[in-house]
Amino acid sequence: MRYASKHRAKIRRFRFVLTGVLLVYFNLVMANIVSLRQYWYVQTFRNGTEMEPLYDTLFMDWIGPSGIQPPASMTARDMVDVSTYTWIGTTIIAWLLTGKEPILAARALTAQLLFIPMFTGAQLLTIVPDATPFCLEKFQIPSETEIDWIFTRYPRRTCGNMLWSSDIALMVVFTSISTAMVSASRTHLKRFVWLVGEFWTVMTMLFIFTAQYQYSVDVFSTIIVVKLAMSHQALDTFAASLFLENYDYYDKFIEIVPVTI
Repeated sequence: MRYASKHRAKIRRFRFVLTGVLLVYFNLVMANIVSLRQYWYVQTFRNGTEMEPLYDTLFMDWIGPSGIQPPASMTARDMVDVSTYTWIGTTIIAWLLTGKEPILAARALTAQLLFIPMFTGAQLLTIVPDATPFCLEKFQIPSETEIDWIFTRYPRRTCGNMLWSSDIALMVVFTSISTAMVSASRTHLKRFVWLVGEFWTVMTMLFIFTAQYQYSVDVFSTIIVVKLAMSHQALDTFAASLFLENYDYYDKFIEIVPVTI
């Protein structure tokens, strides 16, 4: 959507960058806390015996147990990151080359400001066995009595971080951003970009299901929740008031782009 404004909206750069940095660090610490809590639970209530993964009906009854070996499984898992960040990088480059509409950057950061605390908070409310067997050992979660590592360790892989799919959340967010970059008058191009984004999301899901490192319900529930949030006008309103200047979000819309893909 585009909005009327007396002056061109600009990103409040200091606030935007500071929020982004703090959000990344918050995510790092909370991901480590989730892994630490998983370790404490195993040591305290399981006598050092890790929990078996939950029975995933999609994998076990429809697809069948994964027959790929750990090296291939890790390769498929790495492809999830490659697929996700390729789409993010492409979207950012396109945003830089197509007018740099500031509300789109504000919307992307605001989405993460909403989802990261929500996701990590949900993960701390209960103990979920990781979909990867022996995840504490495979992901080398520190077992020291000191917990300083939660503030410094980069959690490339976490254990127990399974209630939501962060990769799929990012795919949905940036598919929404990439589609919004196309003018409403260019209907066919807009539909094409949306279809490519949806195809890319499905491809990322296939890598996840191949590696079977996230439960299928986590992936599908993430898609539903994030799509609902990204389509709500309140997200843009909050993003504009928080990260943009010279942006009167009470003005009438110049252009309303309905989501009719």
